[in-house]
Amino acid sequence: MGGAGATDLTSYLIVAALLYMCAQALQMGTGAARLAGVRTQRVATGLTLFNLFATTGRLLSLVYQPLIATLADHARALPGGAPAFEREMRIVMLFATFGAALGGALIPTAAVVLQRGIGSFERSGSLVRAMSRLARPSVIGSVIAEFRMPRPAMLGLSARALPKGFLVWNMIVLAFWITGPLAALDAGVLSPHAAVTAVSLSGLITGVATITLTLIVDPTAALITDQAAIGVRPEHDVKAMLLYLVLTAIVGTLLSQLLLHPAAALIAAVARFLYDGQPHPG
Repeated sequence: MGGAGATDLTSYLIVAALLYMCAQALQMGTGAARLAGVRTQRVATGLTLFNLFATTGRLLSLVYQPLIATLADHARALPGGAPAFEREMRIVMLFATFGAALGGALIPTAAVVLQRGIGSFERSGSLVRAMSRLARPSVIGSVIAEFRMPRPAMLGLSARALPKGFLVWNMIVLAFWITGPLAALDAGVLSPHAAVTAVSLSGLITGVATITLTLIVDPTAALITDQAAIGVRPEHDVKAMLLYLVLTAIVGTLLSQLLLHPAAALIAAVARFLYDGQPHPG
């Protein structure tokens, strides 16, 4: 049988998991843009850099999503391939947890880099030139010299001044956001005759995350950031917000492990219902 061998598929899994980890780290790194915006009182510019992180993460998805889809295609072609594919998806989810932790740990350093980026952008008037300047060896050297890991004392930051509900919702958002696409692919393996239908139904799961992110998490985080930028809140509140957003995101990635199988079963059931409810050529 032609196609990729076992070794090639293992390399696909490794590359996809590592890129997925990087994408989640970038998602956490968006918090550094908020912190840099508060420190420089350039929140709008900080939001531009926020979008830069998000866009980079989406570009990574152009690579890891086809690799994961290839794993799903091979699993569908093998008898009993569903359990093995689910294990592979759990590995990818585990790397999402690593990515959330890595991104959170790099927020202090990323905030310093982005503060420089904001200053460079104001001087040059071009985001491309500002980012290219940060790539100069001399600047890279100074950034490495300023590398800092989060201090243990940061774990003592209080969440008293933060709305507790939005932190809980952030956990739910991450759990559903990660589960949706992977569960849809898993459902396609469980129901190979309706695989395309199943993959298109990832919105059954991610829709919850999208609505919650838009209505609750993002607006609350933006409000806290703006209040800190104009002095209504101390910078301490932004640091606390970022800490607890990272912690709840890590918990959310772990929660996605619990959601994977039931979400895949739900999507597979809906896909079979849609497929079997229509006449098919004999």
